[in-house]
Amino acid sequence: MSQSATDQNDRRTGDGHGDASTGEGGDASVETSRHSALRGWFAVVGLALGVFSFVTTETLPIGLLPAIADGTSVSVGTAGFLVSGFAAMAALTAAPLTALTGRMDRKWLLVALMVVYTAGNFMAAVASGYGLLLTARIVVALAHGVFWSIAVSIAVRLVPERHAVRATSVVLGGISLASVAGTPLGTAVGQSAGWQVAFVCVGVLGFLVLATVLLCMPALPARGSGSLSALRHVLRHRALRVAVGVTALIMSGHFLAFTYVAPYLEDVTGVRSSLIGALLLVFGVAGLIGNFAAGAVVGRALRASLIGCTGLLAVVMVVMYLGGAGVPTAVAMLVCWGLLYAALPVALQTWVMRLVPEESEAASSLYVAAFNGAIGVGSFVGGLIVDSSGPRPVMLAAGAFAVAAMLLTTILGRREA
Repeated sequence: MSQSATDQNDRRTGDGHGDASTGEGGDASVETSRHSALRGWFAVVGLALGVFSFVTTETLPIGLLPAIADGTSVSVGTAGFLVSGFAAMAALTAAPLTALTGRMDRKWLLVALMVVYTAGNFMAAVASGYGLLLTARIVVALAHGVFWSIAVSIAVRLVPERHAVRATSVVLGGISLASVAGTPLGTAVGQSAGWQVAFVCVGVLGFLVLATVLLCMPALPARGSGSLSALRHVLRHRALRVAVGVTALIMSGHFLAFTYVAPYLEDVTGVRSSLIGALLLVFGVAGLIGNFAAGAVVGRALRASLIGCTGLLAVVMVVMYLGGAGVPTAVAMLVCWGLLYAALPVALQTWVMRLVPEESEAASSLYVAAFNGAIGVGSFVGGLIVDSSGPRPVMLAAGAFAVAAMLLTTILGRREA
């Protein structure tokens, strides 16, 4: 047994002194085991808060673009690069930086990432010009890609193996929670108190995650090779390339449609602009439910979950294209969309983690690169469609991406998943 496996076993079973069934030593061992398990779950919750923080930070400028543009004397389009440039930087650097930091103890790597995250957001809060603000965003983006690459692999090491999928769903629940609370609250704070204050708030969140990691997370020795050769190793894995391809397809389709869901609801469905925020909140709540429901299903039927979610998401997109003019239909499909989409990161991340367990973080870094790249590709393609044909056809295009992801999973992922 490796040293890291021994350390993990010690955390799960106590210090090994005494017999749990007899005497005082056994009672102490059981109590130590319970304390370690509780501490591990607190660390998992801390990772979920980290996901919430990073997702909120990534999308924070979206609702504040006019104010940021005015405050830094640039156009709204230029200010929008604070989002698309962030995603591009995270996509490009996730894999190489994760490989190069592969030999660091994972606890102390997380500490370093949260220090960078916190410093970057505080830098953004004091930025008076666009150049410094963009630099601050790039600093946070460098930490973003690495954090996403290691968060789930760390979470599954903190809990017993039978709870791995549950820990994954808890960590990735931070995505849905950010949609429900993080981005809307950040936008509200920025609009009422100034966009700089919004960056201060997410910086404080980073400090809370940092404190949780320091207090609750045990030392976690690195398991990967800690070199760029790890990337070459995982890139040779055919099944992993399939999983990354499925991720790129389905996430491109999602962001192609979701980026323009507000104009779709206004122009096609006829929803008043004042109700868009409430409907997006409904989407986020549905996503939160779907995320944790996925934790109960994915572990038992991974491939079926992927095929089912991608196929049903394609159906939802087609129904929104054909019947979007009806408010009840559009709202019902929006709820289904939230439920299905939130289950996908849990299933995809679990698939990736299972394929190359000896280099799970290097494999996850490719998943993160595909995910963040899909944000840029999807929103770009969606923008072209909206400019040429309006918001309704983006739903049909998103459905085509979902069908492609389903077919790729069905045909090429049969044995691997």
